[in-house]
Amino acid sequence: MKIETKFKWALTGFLVMVLLNAALLTTIWIKKSGNRDGRSYRDNDRNPNVIHRYMQRELQLTDTQADSLSALRKSHFQEMRVLRKELNVDRRAYFDFIMSDEANNDQKRDSILTELTNQYSLIENMFYTHMTDMKEILNSEQQERFEQLMRETFIHDRKGDNMPMPHRNR
Repeated sequence: MKIETKFKWALTGFLVMVLLNAALLTTIWIKKSGNRDGRSYRDNDRNPNVIHRYMQRELQLTDTQADSLSALRKSHFQEMRVLRKELNVDRRAYFDFIMSDEANNDQKRDSILTELTNQYSLIENMFYTHMTDMKEILNSEQQERFEQLMRETFIHDRKGDNMPMPHRNR
């Protein structure tokens, strides 16, 4: 076989492999972006109104309910932002402590861990209060749908569930 013929076959094989890889990657991308499991609001997660509209549509909220939930969410996220900043400062301090020469000081370690534990506990309590406050605005049918949406978002108890954690796709 001539070298030109071999080159043509090699080039043809290479092009076929490139096309097959492109088709495979496109298929994977389309399948992955279509499998959101109740997270269609994530299409544009940089816009805070997207989640608001999603909740209004999914829960069939009245305008009054939507406004109340929006105000609750805004307040909650402002409070949480402050707490997370404080938590990050303390987590960095703990890391610095672990890496320091004082790492064997059990009393200081326990003090920092207690502070971190208290902060995590406060965040969990605030989350519980926030969810309870939101549910109080909803009627019984909306509460059931709200619970379902929250389970899909926060709890991964289904077999084979490979959903990413919320707000991690940035």
